[in-house]
Order: sequence, then structure tokens, then C-alpha cells
Amino acid sequence: MQPKDIFLNPGELIFATTPHRVKTILGSCVAVAIFDRVKKIGGICHYLLPESEKNDSVKYGNVAIHLLLNKFYKIKSQKKDLVANVVGGSLILENQNEIFFIGDRNVDLAFKILREKNINICFEETGGDKGRTVTFNTYTGDIHVKVHNKFNIKNILNNIRNNANDGFGNVR
Repeated sequence: MQPKDIFLNPGELIFATTPHRVKTILGSCVAVAIFDRVKKIGGICHYLLPESEKNDSVKYGNVAIHLLLNKFYKIKSQKKDLVANVVGGSLILENQNEIFFIGDRNVDLAFKILREKNINICFEETGGDKGRTVTFNTYTGDIHVKVHNKFNIKNILNNIRNNANDGFGNVR
């Protein structure tokens, strides 16, 4: 079965029980892709900021990662069958918020949650000062990362397509 191509916008999550090839573009944001090796099911979240006390939006890592894991637990995935990929967290000086090292904090949070939940991290491509394009296959677990030599947020935002999913992991 040929995977369906879909774009993951910042602040969204996709969990697919059918084959999808999910693409997203990262700067200081982080993508966490999780794959169940037995069920051949995958999901990926793209979050902008590490934490929210309100727990109300997948724009925040603490919300997005837990929601993604819960989607696997809901279909009875076993922790031992799950592998995670962590990508992003660059220091992109496009705005003054980077003074607070958002990229580093986003990466640290991903590792903290995945380790606390005993999820095996099989791949990481984090930090640095370059943007990345990530492609994740939800059926095979394959992940491809392209590092950009020059990161221009305006050009990348022009390429983002709206309505890839509803923002809560439900593929339309």
C-alpha cells in the first residue's frame, strides 16, 4: 500500500493507523516521532514550546508527547514495542525569543518525558543552528532528516499548507 503524503503544521499531531508519509519543517521546534514496531503504526507531533501549565494545546511539548503516547496506549501498544525519534531544537535567531534557548528546552523536555516513560530513543538529530525538514513513514518507522544550509522562516512558512489534520492527530 502506497503511503499518503501529509504535511504536519507546527502545533499539530498526527497518529495514523494506515500508511502515511508525514513531512514537517523545524527550527527551534521539536518533532517527536514514535513507532510501534509490532503493530506497524506511527505518530508524530511538532511542538513549538516546552511546557504549558494549562495542558490544553499540542503546541506544547508536555501536552503533545503525552497525547501521542496515550494514542498508542489506547490501541494497546506495549512500551517495549515503541521506539522514538527526536528531531529539531535549533538555535535560530529569527526573533528575540531565542535568547531563552527555546530549542534546547524543547529537546530537553522530549528526552525527559521519553526517559521517564521508558520509551527507547532510537534516533536523534538535535541542536545546532540549522533548520531541518523531517519525513516520517508511519508504517515503516523510517525517518529522513534534511538539514538546511540557510534557514529562512518566511520562506518556510510560505510552504506550510493549512488543514493537514485537525491538530489533535486525526487525519482528514
